[in-house]
Amino acid sequence: MFDLGLKNKVVLITGGSDGLGRATAKRFALEGAKVVICARRADHLLQAADDIIKEVSEYLGQDPKIEVVGYPADVTDAEDCSKLVTNATSKFGGIDFLINNAGASAAESLEKLDEAEWLADFHLKVMSAVRLSKLVIPFMRKRGGGCIINASIGGGKAPAAGSLPTSVMRSAGLNLTKSLANEFASE
Repeated sequence: MFDLGLKNKVVLITGGSDGLGRATAKRFALEGAKVVICARRADHLLQAADDIIKEVSEYLGQDPKIEVVGYPADVTDAEDCSKLVTNATSKFGGIDFLINNAGASAAESLEKLDEAEWLADFHLKVMSAVRLSKLVIPFMRKRGGGCIINASIGGGKAPAAGSLPTSVMRSAGLNLTKSLANEFASE
């Protein structure tokens, strides 16, 4: 393992209790980052945080100070997003990385989806990323920079039939990423 320069960096990962989010949290923890994960289910989230600490400690074969904390949050709720960032910054003093990873892939045909399903996916995959990005940028600016990663899938660029609404929302996420890069890269 080579040093990626992540030691003591603060990473906030949405959807961090499962799958890609959990694997990403573990990788950052292995590199010595301070990791905050969030998900809606508190019991599952806290177990994931404990498991990551245990797995990383066992892998490293020593007694390093592994810091992984879980804060339950529904990222479709603006107040929960604000509390999440407040908790993370109160605990660790700032945020260096935001990884917007919340949301499972929904795949359906247009005629089978109702407006409520479209709006729910929009709030989960797009508005949560917008809200959290807006909340963390001032903290990143204070630390002299940062990185926002919006998880996506290939369907955001090349959607298959029956890949709605996820393909549309991931496409929006790709464009959000490009827009944020264009707006804030010089900082």
